[in-house]
Amino acid sequence: MGGTPEGGGSEVAQRISVDRGSRVPLSTQISRQLTWLIATGVLGEGTELPAISELAKQVGVNTHTMRAAYGQLRDDGLARVQRGSRTVVRGFDRGLVSGTADRYKSFTIGVLIPSFTSYYDDFLEAVAAAAASEGWLPIICETHHFDAPVVSGYLDQLFSRNVDGIIALHAESPAESETVDIFGPTDTQRPLVLVDSVELATSSQVIVDRDADGRKATGHLLEHGHTRVAFLGGPAGWISTKRLIAGYADALGTAGLTRDDALITVATDHALDAGSIAVGPLLALDERPTGIVCAGDVMALGAIRAIREAGLRVPEDVAVIGYGDIPFAAISSPALATVRLPAAELGREAVRTLRKASDEGAPQPPVTVATTLISRRSCGCPESPPKGATRMS
Repeated sequence: MGGTPEGGGSEVAQRISVDRGSRVPLSTQISRQLTWLIATGVLGEGTELPAISELAKQVGVNTHTMRAAYGQLRDDGLARVQRGSRTVVRGFDRGLVSGTADRYKSFTIGVLIPSFTSYYDDFLEAVAAAAASEGWLPIICETHHFDAPVVSGYLDQLFSRNVDGIIALHAESPAESETVDIFGPTDTQRPLVLVDSVELATSSQVIVDRDADGRKATGHLLEHGHTRVAFLGGPAGWISTKRLIAGYADALGTAGLTRDDALITVATDHALDAGSIAVGPLLALDERPTGIVCAGDVMALGAIRAIREAGLRVPEDVAVIGYGDIPFAAISSPALATVRLPAAELGREAVRTLRKASDEGAPQPPVTVATTLISRRSCGCPESPPKGATRMS
C-alpha cells in the first residue's frame, strides 16, 4: 500500500512503546517495532513514514534517537529516503536483513510445525522444556503443512523479532524444490535446524532414517509369511514417502520378491478418509495384498476401516502397519502396529543442535535418531511385548 498510514504519525506512534529501564537502546527498540510492523504488512511497501520530529515527539524520545531508528531501517534495506527527506517503506525482504540484526540477543527461537494436532504434542513439550533450560522462549508457528506463503510470512515476522534461531519439523511439500526455496537465505542468516525434513546444505539436520523404517515395517510383515505386501503412502512427491518406498522395495528385494507397482498407492493427504479411499484400489485387485505398510497412522486407521467395510478382517485377511505411533494407535481395534517416531527425543535433539550451531556459528553434522517398531495386533502379533515395544534391526 502506498501513501501514509491512516492517522499519520499518531497511528504509528500508538503501536510503539519504549522501555527506558531496558539495556536495549531506545533507537533499537523503536527500529525493532517498526521492523515488526513492516514484516507483518501493517506498514506496507510504499508507505511514507511520519517525519522524524513528529514521531519522536509522539513516542516521547529525542529526534536523534528517532533518526537512529530510521537509519537502522535504511541499513537493513527496509526503508529508503526519497526527495524531500521522506522515509518510505521498501517492504520486508529477509534476504536484505543482516544475519546478526543487532548485537542484542532476543532469547527467542522460532519453531515451525505443519499443524496444531496432538501428533506434535510430545515434540513441542520437549522443545519447550529444552529451550527453557537454554534460556530460550519458543515461538510456535503453525504453517498449514508448510504452505509457501504462510511459511514465508512467519519467517519474515520471526526475523523481525530477531530470533536467535529456527527449528522446522516435517518441512516438506510435494514439490521439494519449492520447500527448499521457502527458506531462501534463512539458513545462512540464522541457525536453522531441520527435523525429519528436506535437506539444505547449509542447515543442521536431525534425521529419521525413513529408508530403514520402510525396510523395518515391510520386513516385519514378510517375517509373518506375507508375500503380497502393499505400500500406502502420503501425497505423491513427498520426500518422506519416496524414502519409505525405497526401504519397502529394498526389503522385498532382500526377500527375493519383485516390486509390483500395482501394490503401491498414495493418498491425497494423511487424513482418515484419504487412507480409506486410497486403499480401495488395492482391495479391488484380483490378487489383493495380505499385508499393507502405511506411511502414517491416521491413514492406516482409515485403511482398516475400508478393509472391514469390504468384509475382510484385520489382521487375519489383511495385516496393517502404520507409522508415527499416535496416541490412538494403541487403543484402536485392533491395536495398530506402527513405527514409533521418538518425538520427545527429536525435540530435545533439535534444541541441542540449535544451541551448538548458534555457539559455533556453523551448521552441525547430521544426527540420526533411531525409531522403534511397535508390534501390535494389526500386524498379526498376538499381543504387544512388555512395555509395548520391540526394537527391530
